[in-house]
Amino acid sequence: MRRSSKDSRAKEKERIFVEIDLGKIERNYNLIKGKVGKEVDVLAVVKADAYGHGIIEVSRRLSLAGCNFFGVSTIEEGIELRKAKIGGRILVLGGILPFDGERSILKYDLTPVVHEIEGLKRLLGLAKRSGKKIPFHIKFDTGMGRLGFMPEEAGALVEFLRNESSLLVDGIMSHFSSSEERDSYGLGQIEIFSKIVDFFRLSGINPKYVHMANTGAVINYPESHFNMVRVGIGIYGTYPSRNLEGALPIEEALSLKGRIAFLKDFEEGSFLSYGRTYRTNRKTKIAFVPFGYGEGYRRELSNCASVIVRGKRCPVVGRICMDWTLIDVTETEAQKGDPVIFLGCEGKERITAWELAEKLKTIPYEIFCGISKSVKRYYL
Repeated sequence: MRRSSKDSRAKEKERIFVEIDLGKIERNYNLIKGKVGKEVDVLAVVKADAYGHGIIEVSRRLSLAGCNFFGVSTIEEGIELRKAKIGGRILVLGGILPFDGERSILKYDLTPVVHEIEGLKRLLGLAKRSGKKIPFHIKFDTGMGRLGFMPEEAGALVEFLRNESSLLVDGIMSHFSSSEERDSYGLGQIEIFSKIVDFFRLSGINPKYVHMANTGAVINYPESHFNMVRVGIGIYGTYPSRNLEGALPIEEALSLKGRIAFLKDFEEGSFLSYGRTYRTNRKTKIAFVPFGYGEGYRRELSNCASVIVRGKRCPVVGRICMDWTLIDVTETEAQKGDPVIFLGCEGKERITAWELAEKLKTIPYEIFCGISKSVKRYYL
């Protein structure tokens, strides 16, 4: 997707904006596709607005790259994709919630995940009312301790499904509790899941898709690839754990950038921002960027994060405000209007989502998803 010079001019007037390199997302997808092999489908997880990258733009680009299976969290997200004319299969990972209107499943050709008996009964009722056979995926809890039928429910579930020809078991799935390291617990989950799949097949129920692996498992558990993997964070160029960095040559696709609005000199011994948490130890030049925790730059990054200005790392100083961040640019030739990179790279310097996540004691997923939708996205 190519943006016009008009977009470039508009971007120059933004006080804060996000750049997303769709070419990197496509390359990351192809790298993962190459890793799992031709016999394994890759479901692209695009829930939560594609982890803040833009569900429509990302899905369109991945469609062009050959992806034909997308994972969303809710029926509403699936509808959003269909209205944007995204083809292929759309798996609603969160299933049919008690307060959802399940008729949209048929109207928008969505494939729900079923993880409890009430959802299955509602789906059956929809199938009988419509006279249509509805495909769905069954989720089993093999040790995640979250959503899914328990392994011991497999027998009763098979008996139920044998008598209901209105439903089509299109897939069986599970979820790792932790795939960042290869260990006996993860291997045990695979063993439990494999036995469930074998039991269904021996009982005459043969799902087209069997899937369990996420990004971490693509790397650590090749025996869990089955015939489809569900990949989210890896497509966006980040690893689910720091210890997996470099396992695949993926690249972060998202950059977060602002601009210097004002510059001000402070004498040695001056307090900066709320709470007097920072005091200058020399004559200091401070840049003010109109961006703060109100749009997703977390207050906990005060006095510990860095940004990039003119190719140099500069410290964030003083408390981050709702709509302002202060930066020490004394060692640069910074000017009003200069770009400020909060996330991304310039020259030899790079600030990754993992760098910010570690300072916040969280994960990159939250960094990406936490950037407010009010921050305009531009696509490269």
